[in-house]
Amino acid sequence: MLTNYHFIDTQIIPGRVKQMIIYKSFHNIDVGSGLLIRKEMPDDFNTFVNEYIRFATQNDSIKLYTIPDSNTTVVNCIDRIVNITLSSDALTEEQEGELDSYSHSIANKLLREEQQAQERIAATGKQIKKGSLIQAFIKNDADEYMYIIAKVEHSEWYDGESLQKNFGFPSEKKNVWKSAVFPLFIDEEVTFDTVRVYTDNDAKYWAIQFLELTAERSDQTNTSAAFNAIEMELKRKVKKHSERDYYNLRNTLIHTMKTPQQVNYPEFVNTLVGAYQPDEPVLNMAQLQTALLELPEKKNFDRQFNTVPDAIKKRRRLKFPITTGIELSISEDTENYRDSITANTDEYGARYLQIACRENSTYELFRERN
Repeated sequence: MLTNYHFIDTQIIPGRVKQMIIYKSFHNIDVGSGLLIRKEMPDDFNTFVNEYIRFATQNDSIKLYTIPDSNTTVVNCIDRIVNITLSSDALTEEQEGELDSYSHSIANKLLREEQQAQERIAATGKQIKKGSLIQAFIKNDADEYMYIIAKVEHSEWYDGESLQKNFGFPSEKKNVWKSAVFPLFIDEEVTFDTVRVYTDNDAKYWAIQFLELTAERSDQTNTSAAFNAIEMELKRKVKKHSERDYYNLRNTLIHTMKTPQQVNYPEFVNTLVGAYQPDEPVLNMAQLQTALLELPEKKNFDRQFNTVPDAIKKRRRLKFPITTGIELSISEDTENYRDSITANTDEYGARYLQIACRENSTYELFRERN
């Protein structure tokens, strides 16, 4: 049983769960020059570390991964770090050197993978973001252990007097570009639970090449499960009150899921219903938003995934009867179709639909001739 805890330092995040930092490391990574520099963190830098830990552990826009092989670089180094830090009340210089060596191996693994990723995207003109790698082994006041790896933003700036270029961290905005939270069970040995991964874009090298993890759910499974769950919730909570609002929201949903992109689910829900002004006042959009945010846990899909358009089965067209022998047909993945259609009544009470026409041949077919 691992029972002797050696806390290198202890930090408390104000107003939140108490986090005890057992071990931490910080590396500057420069993909272009291939430089990897370990930096000692002064005590007044702990505010930054706490903010990064808070983001990584409480962020909801994550995808779940499993560990297929415990002998991979990152997982093996984490296991060694955890066992060393919990092995005695006072670490020797040799043990502290071993900790730094293992954390350096993790950072070096990231540098190599980012260099290869940069080669793959070189033709696009894109650049891997320069940043720093923070690692932290923590224990919270619920006796939960976690190992956190986060790539964070740092900025370049020039000293006003010497004009020398320096690296620094913005005091207000603390960006985490990528993170991984490894929940740990500490007993006779260290065992790993499902890993929570966040990325700010769809770069696959972070989880696949660097961390060497396997997605618990595929993007196809996530796309299909999320779409079906949201569609059913809209039917239950919106359609019975307002078909107009239902079709508006559903078409936006289809359009999003059929467009290849990365979905951060909480952000998507906020975009879908957060600022939506319903035509039917009885609809409670705040309640709908809360219900949608609960779906990933209820319907088993991730809060971050890349959409796979083919996972959405081909939808039929919406058809609305107009008059005898005429009906209006609208593709269900058309977003904001009501912006092109308005209803009017003339002075005699006759009702008409006015449809914006951008197809010249169709317009000419129906245009009245003088």
